[in-house]
Amino acid sequence: MRIGMVSKFHAADGLCVRATYVVDGLRRNGHTVHAFTHSDDVGCLPSDHVHRYGGIQLNPHVSLDVPSAPKMIVEKSRENDIEIIHVQMNSGSTEFLLPYFRNSLPPTVVTFHLAYAEGSTLYKTVFGVAWRLSLHAARQYDHVVLVDPVQKAYFMHFGVPEEKLTVIRNGVDTDLFTPPRNRPDDGIVDFVFVGRLSYDKGVDILLDAFRRYHSENRHTRLTLIGDGILKHTIDDDNDDGAIRWVGTVPHYRVPQLLQRADVFVIPQNIGGLGLSVLEAMSCGLPVITTAIGETKRLLGEDEGVLVEPHSVDAVVDAMRVLAEDEQMRRRMGLRCRQKIEREYSWAHQIGQLERVYNTVVSEARN
Repeated sequence: MRIGMVSKFHAADGLCVRATYVVDGLRRNGHTVHAFTHSDDVGCLPSDHVHRYGGIQLNPHVSLDVPSAPKMIVEKSRENDIEIIHVQMNSGSTEFLLPYFRNSLPPTVVTFHLAYAEGSTLYKTVFGVAWRLSLHAARQYDHVVLVDPVQKAYFMHFGVPEEKLTVIRNGVDTDLFTPPRNRPDDGIVDFVFVGRLSYDKGVDILLDAFRRYHSENRHTRLTLIGDGILKHTIDDDNDDGAIRWVGTVPHYRVPQLLQRADVFVIPQNIGGLGLSVLEAMSCGLPVITTAIGETKRLLGEDEGVLVEPHSVDAVVDAMRVLAEDEQMRRRMGLRCRQKIEREYSWAHQIGQLERVYNTVVSEARN
């Protein structure tokens, strides 16, 4: 099958990671993939299969693309005999315009990446507006792929037929993200975070919680991997170097850092099942995260600790529980790895996506 992928690829976030793995998986299974993007770096495809349009990145999630982008996608799709268009939302303004060109395009599929927010009224309001706008755009596509089963009820409530919805969760490269043979035994309990250093990922909660717990247990350390607006707060009260900021690293290097840690922690207040949680579990780490969305169904009591949104006290308690029981950490980490191997490998997710493509193309021909 000849597939056109409309997405960004350059950012160190879950959408770009997923898009790259999907493209790689489809190509390994014999499909031809073309990318339509404003990203400069699309290393997963040969240059003649990358078709760029202009755009301004307004934040890590949203870009304002040139108005001519949909026309270019129509023209290049015809030139390359594209059989199906797959849009990663939220990749930019183009995703809102493409449905108006449906008569000139092959069948269209959209993956809806946006998550809902928990916490303050302002936070819920801002993300609620983004949710509804993006949901309205997604309804115009021939089929919608959801990354979180919780999203399905929302779409059906807004009139999207169930037969147009398929849940395909995020996956993990289980060959890359593997547990280490031996974790460091230096007497330090290492907590690790991977993601945007932002309020929606709960980094402010994490820093407050770690500083509080570190004051009672000096044999602890926190490593933060990523970049964002809260990086300026990291050096505060960090005289002993217990908080380390690595910055953004290539995706292939993330497993090496996870393998040196003991506990993964991300007290996010955005719903949805993040790739960083799955990748940490695949490396055999127990997880501390927020009890919202699909995460509540992912983590059992024997695999991690779920905490309430915006609760520093809850994160401190979870750190204390895991830091003080090495055997518990090891048992949880082993069960996390087993669950990822069983349910969340990319090979399984790509097979589901291929079935969606075949169904949508078949329906368009009939």
